[in-house]
Amino acid sequence: MKYIYSILSVFLFIFLIAFETTAQVTTIPSFPRADQDIKIIYDASKGATGLQDATAVYVHIGAVLAGPNSSTWANVPFEWGTANPDALMTKVEGEDTIWEWELNPNDFFDLNEGEIIYRLGIVFRNADGTREGKTETNQDFFIDLSQGFQVVFTRPSSSSIILGIGESEEIRIISSEEAELSLSVNGDEVASADNASELAYTFTAIAEGTFEIEAKASKGAEEDSANLTISVVGASPQIPLPAGAIKGINYVSDTEVILVLEAPGKRNAFVIGDFNDWQIRGDYQMNQTPDSELFWFKLSGLTPEEEYIFQYLVDGTLRIGDPYADKVSDPFHDNEIIQQNRYPDLKPYPDGKTEFQATFLQTAQKPYEWKYLDYNKPAPEELVVYELLVRDFDERRTFKAVIERLDYLKELGINAIELLPIKEFEGNLSWGYNPSFFFAVDKFYGTKNHLKELIDEAHKRDMVVIADMVLNHAFGQNPFVRLYNDGDYGAPTEDNPWLNRVAKHPFNVGYDFNHESPYTQAFVDTVNNYWLTEYKIDGYRFDLSKGFTQVNSGGDVGFWSQRDESRIAIWKNIYDRLKEKHPDAYVILEHFADNSEERELADYGMMFWGNLNNDFREIAKGANRNFDWGYYQTRGWAKNNLIAYMESHDEERTMWESLTSGQTSPVNIRQLKNAVNRNQLMAAFFFSIPGPKMLWQFEEFGYDLELNNDRLGIKPTRWEYLDDPERQRLFRLYKAMINLKNDHNAFNNPENAELNLSQAVKSILLKDGNFEVVLHGNFALTTANNVSLDFPRAGKWYNYFTGEEIEVTGTSKTFRLRANEFLLFTSEPLEMPEGEILMEELITSIDKEEVDLSSFKIFPVPASNQINVNFPKDLNQFNYRIIDVTGAVLSEGSHLTGGDNLQVDIREFKAGLYIFEVFDSRKVLRKRFIKH
Repeated sequence: MKYIYSILSVFLFIFLIAFETTAQVTTIPSFPRADQDIKIIYDASKGATGLQDATAVYVHIGAVLAGPNSSTWANVPFEWGTANPDALMTKVEGEDTIWEWELNPNDFFDLNEGEIIYRLGIVFRNADGTREGKTETNQDFFIDLSQGFQVVFTRPSSSSIILGIGESEEIRIISSEEAELSLSVNGDEVASADNASELAYTFTAIAEGTFEIEAKASKGAEEDSANLTISVVGASPQIPLPAGAIKGINYVSDTEVILVLEAPGKRNAFVIGDFNDWQIRGDYQMNQTPDSELFWFKLSGLTPEEEYIFQYLVDGTLRIGDPYADKVSDPFHDNEIIQQNRYPDLKPYPDGKTEFQATFLQTAQKPYEWKYLDYNKPAPEELVVYELLVRDFDERRTFKAVIERLDYLKELGINAIELLPIKEFEGNLSWGYNPSFFFAVDKFYGTKNHLKELIDEAHKRDMVVIADMVLNHAFGQNPFVRLYNDGDYGAPTEDNPWLNRVAKHPFNVGYDFNHESPYTQAFVDTVNNYWLTEYKIDGYRFDLSKGFTQVNSGGDVGFWSQRDESRIAIWKNIYDRLKEKHPDAYVILEHFADNSEERELADYGMMFWGNLNNDFREIAKGANRNFDWGYYQTRGWAKNNLIAYMESHDEERTMWESLTSGQTSPVNIRQLKNAVNRNQLMAAFFFSIPGPKMLWQFEEFGYDLELNNDRLGIKPTRWEYLDDPERQRLFRLYKAMINLKNDHNAFNNPENAELNLSQAVKSILLKDGNFEVVLHGNFALTTANNVSLDFPRAGKWYNYFTGEEIEVTGTSKTFRLRANEFLLFTSEPLEMPEGEILMEELITSIDKEEVDLSSFKIFPVPASNQINVNFPKDLNQFNYRIIDVTGAVLSEGSHLTGGDNLQVDIREFKAGLYIFEVFDSRKVLRKRFIKH
């Protein structure tokens, strides 16, 4: 059979593997053992390139003792984030990004008797650990250690490959020791070497068939072998696609499926999987449509209800899952899901049989039985959206856990849940904006039926579900990326039908979709229709919608944000296609483009995120800002399609700003009760701006952990905040304002709305038929005394929060508004909200335990013309004021002369109850007194 082989080169070679290979991490020797010196060589320019320009690189290393396939580190000697000189790597002379470090594993690690080091786990870092070097998929590196006399293939990396006629493949083997090496093809020796540790040979495919490559090594009585299968195939059969078949997995019957892969211009494709023991066989070669666009294969003989894991092998080397599959088998992260029992009976990844992501198929699946198909959908302007990350909403991090908290959201008044991305994303712990498979539910959160149950239970409570849809980009594990790209997970090549090689805008992450490509347009339409149909999702919030353009703005954010006619056309096309089948679906864009562009698309029917975070964060700290850009009419829009928000997953928390950076004088916002008062004031005005609203999870009780200290990291839930009386006040305020919005159209789409938000004392006046609302609030940190507040008409008005009835004789009335105080009046009496909400009244809120009664005294009591005040000796210099029962300041002054006694004239005061308040930069003391 030797006549069918062409031996182009057979040679022995000695080389520095670090500079010959394209790998990120290599070793000398190339087949290391635990009992010998090993040089580890790291190329920081490859993989996750966080250390590409680092001036110093440190190794973080551990021994894997649990077995040859384990990824569990043990015996880790170096502390993370420290500049330990023993962990410092040496830069290779003459190289900018290549570093090396040496160890003898058995000597380096502190081992117990009988322990065996099977692998070395490695992460590279800078000194403080803020930058890392990992694999292309952001995984740890592992170096396998020889456990005796062995021979292995180093090229190709897979145990079976496909070649077309005329193609060649270089084959390389290494042994753990110098030995007699040989390579044979179907039993015929084609290359050999004596006293060598490496051998190479080039195989050229001349005829179709299956060729078994065997590597042998022998040294004395020791022998070892390894095997590789090469399948040489002819051209793909050219057969039209069966009628009715679509891209992806087509379930024909309980025993048959038709698999359809879109791969324009590829030469051949094979189906490999559990059903053929992952072997590359000629009878599993896929047919190709005559236009060379699609491959398809009819798979028969399947067992009903049995799950099969499978892949496509394209052009002999590329292994991908089905891009349209609804379940993914992941080699890196499924073990964690199985160990934590997060997904019932999850079939493990077929380790040792294939590599890269695979996908599932299963015939005769039992469909989910929807129970609540009749539910109310709010009009766009009525939406109160709760943005929710399944990972951080409950510490169990599952769809089931969210279901258990739906009644809480219902009590709050929420009518729409927006789920941060739940499609299959890279890794297990993520925000989800790194999508890999666009039709699959991420298994870390649970099964697809768990998600359907969540949506069903939300609908039961008249809450619609909006999915955060990421279609600006895909990450490297996505089959569309890997079909035409550099390396295993690298950038798309120029011939990629779906993706740009270089992103067209500055905010891109992952790989940028080309939304002018008909391939991408068809894919986007399919994704949108799928989730709305299969999962009964009610609509989408499209992430980074401003990126849907082929106008190249490079790094110029300003240019990217300008009006873009092509982007307008792209979005109108997406919207029209979506609405053809789902006319009542919500379409929300995270756009932030020129107002003329947003106005045109909003008036076309799309909704938009309205970011008020910057203004409200400044207000939260004590500043004054005009936030009327949160009202659609301020922007000149014809439709009320602006979803305003104070917080989102991308924005810093307002309560964090209050408690960490709030002003401390004359009101100390950093004290929780004052921070709550401030955030209540903001929320009252925010919800009174007519139109749809969004809040980010836990905003309603003042979540206050910083976002940017670990932007994408897991955040603790803080559900215990609801046990705090101050946090309860904020929650009740949110609930009260949301209830007003749910019950009264004036807060959604009124006949008339007047916003006066530029001054420190702000107001909103709303009118819808006979129902009118007046909101006034003091955003200054000092009391507004005798301020004239406007009303639309004379007559009776009712304080929503206190139930108090007032009479307005003209079109204004004088009030005193303390700092952060607000008054909301309606033209008709409403049921008061439950529980304590508003800030304390000064007269009734003095706690006797606040003051030192032994040194802080007022006499005589009752008083007549003057009072004498004794105050603590450590309070020699202070300000003071006298306040009446309405909160009006009647007298104020400073005491700067020393001594612990003060006389104050009160002869002009009317008889009654008063408060004497003493304050300096450290404390406030209050005491009541009575005047005859």
